[in-house]
Amino acid sequence: MKLLENMPMEGAPYFGEKKWVSPLNFMPEVKGEETSSKVYIHDVTLRDGEQTCGLNWTEDERVDIAVALNDLGVKSIEVGMPIISEDIGRAIKRLVKMNLTSELIPFCRARKDDIEFAAKTGVEKIIVEHAVNPYTNYYAYHADTEKLLDRVISNVSYAQSLGLKVTFMGWDVTRGTLDYAKKVYKTVVDAVHPEAVVFTDSFGVATPQAIYHSIKELKKVLGDTPIEFHVHNEFGMAMGSVMAAAYAGISGIHSSINALGERTGNVATEEVAAALELLLNIDTNINLDRINDVTLMVEKITGIPIHYNKPVTGKRLFWMESGVVVQAKSRLEQAGIQAAMFPYMPELVGREPANVVIGGSSGKDSIMQYLDKMGLAYAEDDLQPLTDKVKELGRAKRDVVTVEEFENIYKEYMNNK
Repeated sequence: MKLLENMPMEGAPYFGEKKWVSPLNFMPEVKGEETSSKVYIHDVTLRDGEQTCGLNWTEDERVDIAVALNDLGVKSIEVGMPIISEDIGRAIKRLVKMNLTSELIPFCRARKDDIEFAAKTGVEKIIVEHAVNPYTNYYAYHADTEKLLDRVISNVSYAQSLGLKVTFMGWDVTRGTLDYAKKVYKTVVDAVHPEAVVFTDSFGVATPQAIYHSIKELKKVLGDTPIEFHVHNEFGMAMGSVMAAAYAGISGIHSSINALGERTGNVATEEVAAALELLLNIDTNINLDRINDVTLMVEKITGIPIHYNKPVTGKRLFWMESGVVVQAKSRLEQAGIQAAMFPYMPELVGREPANVVIGGSSGKDSIMQYLDKMGLAYAEDDLQPLTDKVKELGRAKRDVVTVEEFENIYKEYMNNK
């Protein structure tokens, strides 16, 4: 490939046989030494995902989804809150017996009864959670900072006395000050040495820049303790915050399949894995080619449809109708650039090849491709009239023109020619 404007392509971290992303991501001023080289995925579909209004997993569904997540390659699975119902505990016990690679981690409030229910399932590790916000603690839990710290430390210590490993998760952290968060997390880490801590933007109210700064500052006071990041999507910034956290050196990301979760949901597991792997070359251990199957499985179980243009898994994500786009794609592919009009090839995430469709914004290149693919005879001067008729129908129906409809257009045109 010809070198243009001193921008190398072959061998560059932003370009490959199946992707073409931005060189800006890899500038040393952007991707610094603190950027994570590996980020593990802690999937919360079975716990926070179940907090999607009206959604509850059956025992078998919980087991089936956990097995699928294990095969996908997530490091850990938040399998639910055993104290809520007996079927959750039964499902976790079944999963423990399967000896999966992914860690099975029940979610517990900072309460002994929650911890005891989790311990009875046979897991090795749990999350202990409490608000890390002075106002939430004072008014919702009647706890000042001293009582908060005593409650967290005593319950983490109790869980450890039962032989459990513990991750401490603060919630509603970002509506408090960074100094307060640093004080709470450091005190807990120094006292009971949890396996990791979770920095949580529970209401999606911190900007990506704020997350980047907060993670960097928290790492300074917590030393080698891994920090995980949990975020919701109230303002559509969840993925931006995940990328900011990765640039700041985060260890793990909490995410859910199809972005299920409380209110606007969590950041989507499929989007996190694809973005970290393809935009920053960060290893997530996720089998990207299995993503689509898992998201479709969860869609079928929940009955909650995946939006047709959703990133990574939307049904029409790799469809092309615009004549300008189709023409550019053809010319770039002729130059050897396969990821021409997409940042990555569909097969990387288990999708079918890109699909040229026709409709109200099609050009002659698209019509010619359809005619050739269908083996229909035509002359050069047939292309524009056929294109005009396709555009007319597409605009009238406000959707793509189907193969059958195109055949009818072709037959009618040829008969009247």
